[in-house]
Amino acid sequence: MTVGHAIWPDQLDAVERALLRTGVPRNLDRSPDVLVVGGGILGCATAAACQQVGLGSIVVLERETLGAGASGGAAGILQPEAHVGVDPPDFVAFMRRSLDAWRALHTSWPGGVGLIALRADAARVNPLRAIARLAARLPAVATGVSVTDVHVSNDRIESVQTNIGDFQPRQVVFATGVAPAFGGLQLQIRSLEVKGHMLCSAPTSLAPPSEASGVVTVIEDGRLLVGGTLDIDDTERVVRPEVAARLWQDVLVAWPAASQVKVEYTWACFRPAHPDHLPVIDRVPGVDNAWLTSGHYKTGILCAPGTANALAAWMATGAAPREIAPFALSRVSASPA
Repeated sequence: MTVGHAIWPDQLDAVERALLRTGVPRNLDRSPDVLVVGGGILGCATAAACQQVGLGSIVVLERETLGAGASGGAAGILQPEAHVGVDPPDFVAFMRRSLDAWRALHTSWPGGVGLIALRADAARVNPLRAIARLAARLPAVATGVSVTDVHVSNDRIESVQTNIGDFQPRQVVFATGVAPAFGGLQLQIRSLEVKGHMLCSAPTSLAPPSEASGVVTVIEDGRLLVGGTLDIDDTERVVRPEVAARLWQDVLVAWPAASQVKVEYTWACFRPAHPDHLPVIDRVPGVDNAWLTSGHYKTGILCAPGTANALAAWMATGAAPREIAPFALSRVSASPA
């Protein structure tokens, strides 16, 4: 979830904005080969990967607008090396593969996904533009559709219940940020959300000095992107001006000349996470035809195409890719009460 006013929607053109709010298309396939629940970057990237490997008909369902959750408030910085020494080495290796997957997706997807190269080991995207570009070429995307439950029979999801009726998919992927909470799945997964503030300046011709390189990213029009914070235990869905002020003060300490630049955007997003801050990329336990990915914390944008490719490969071959073994669901499953 994102609160406040992020810059990303304002960078989109009218066509891209419309793609984030499709509504329910006519003649929506109720028995797709793949049903993706969740229209953030992970859901849309997964649908794209399934399409690229030829898994058949694909439908994406999103309860609000595409990118309405944490995806729409993320920084969009794709920089695996910033995680060296912070995250486990196998997770960093997965991030590196996912950055390569971003480049491959940008090249192979019609119209690209808006990837902007920064260095050989880093890039960035406007996350909403990437989602819109993906949605433009997906066969069926429906927004404003809430999944209310699933019906499981004979170790398979037989139907997915929604506010517009039931779907009978052959395979299902839940890419809902936080783990899916439907009675029919009986999942108990330890999870949380971590709030973080971000801000963006007005356009400026000032160039940040090296002292500010760790706190400022220059984006389109010379704007300065800053953040985000880790606001532990703050669960209120509001932007806190005092937190944004401290964030900007950190910039001014490293770069006093930035005091002449106006801050135009402040927002906060709620990053879905698991206690160990690693994602889940796994099959839904006890169900043969469903997968889930959740809890990507601060790496959802970076890891989206890598996660998507792994899920699509698993669905296509029946074998779990080796690189996602560290992200098994079992490590965060809560014991039954």
